[in-house]
Order: sequence, then structure tokens, then C-alpha cells
Amino acid sequence: MKNFIVLLLLVSVFSCKDHSNSQNKKVLEDEEEFEEQIYSEISIKNQDFDFGKIQVNDTVKNTYTIKNISEEPLLITKIISNCNCVNFDYPKNKLLKDEEMLISTQFIADQNNLGSVNILMLIECNIKKGVEVFSMSGYVSDDKE
Repeated sequence: MKNFIVLLLLVSVFSCKDHSNSQNKKVLEDEEEFEEQIYSEISIKNQDFDFGKIQVNDTVKNTYTIKNISEEPLLITKIISNCNCVNFDYPKNKLLKDEEMLISTQFIADQNNLGSVNILMLIECNIKKGVEVFSMSGYVSDDKE
């Protein structure tokens, strides 16, 4: 009986160790898979656009040029902003190496945007960090100068 208890304890200890090792192995495999994934790289022309001083109800339009500078096709999944005051228009197709796409933006200033404005926009795509930031900034006045 004593031998049976000792045997049972040994089996329990080693089975837990095997389970722990298999979990560690799974984590390492996941990390290696993440590192092995191939990501795109992008460049953005006019990444930070300053529209200067505008009046309430003025509309500012700007076009950002996105270029795929990697071998892997670039796929933009969505573009979001910290302000609902910006509209985006962009093609929904993949970009191959050295191809460019235009992202058109439109900002309509209203009373909620008085003063300094800094609009951050995020491109969610298949780059290593997941998102790329571009911006639009300036000053909105209600003076009739």
C-alpha cells in the first residue's frame, strides 16, 4: 500500500510537469509563429498636415499618399479618427510592392472645433505594429476677419 501511494505521487508530479512543459512549448510556438509572420511596411507622404487658420463652417480637404514599401501586399482594414468631424475616402483593394493609394480626407469645422485642433487618424493594416498614425491640425476661429 505504501508503495502504491509513492507510485501515485510520482505519477502525479511527472504528469503535472509534462502538462506544464507542453503549455510552455505551446507559448514558444505561438511566439515563433508571430515572429515568422510577414508584415507589410508603409510610408505616408504629408503624414502631418497643418491647415493653418480657418473659420467655422470652412471645409478643409487633404489627400495623403500611402505607399507599400515591402514585398508583402498591404491591406488596409479600416481608418478611424479621434473626431467624427472627418470623412475618409480610399480604395479598398490591396497594394502590391511600390504601389500607392490616395486617402482623401475632409474636415468641416463647426462650433465644437473652436481653437486649436489636432485630429489623429489611424490606419489599421497588416504592418507589424498594427496601425499607422497620420494627422491634421490647425486653428478654427469664429472671428470674421
